[in-house]
Amino acid sequence: MVQVKYEMVRRVRVDKVPVAQAARAFGYCRQAFYEIAAALDAGGPSALVRGKPGPKGPTKLTAQVMDRVEGWRAVEPSLTSTQLTAKVHAEFGFSVHPRSIERALTRREPESDPQPEPIARTGSQH
Repeated sequence: MVQVKYEMVRRVRVDKVPVAQAARAFGYCRQAFYEIAAALDAGGPSALVRGKPGPKGPTKLTAQVMDRVEGWRAVEPSLTSTQLTAKVHAEFGFSVHPRSIERALTRREPESDPQPEPIARTGSQH
């Protein structure tokens, strides 16, 4: 897709093809051409690569919310995920599933990466 966009802009700028004609030939509208050309000018060919689709981060259980949840757990470790859900709803005004809180807490736990054992040499040493 990057090559197609680049070629469309090149046709207009180098081959002097009208914008409307080049855009139509490559399956874009004029407005899209101008957006693509601006992105190319601003960031070069790498700016034409599409980013990762979909959400870029949590929408409800943000760092601020999870900091608060961990604070509640630190004060009262016996709180269940259902009770934490009720506290989140009371303080932040939105509902969240208990399992979502459990998963978010698990993701925030520091990974315990046990040190690999050294490889023991076998045989005689000279």
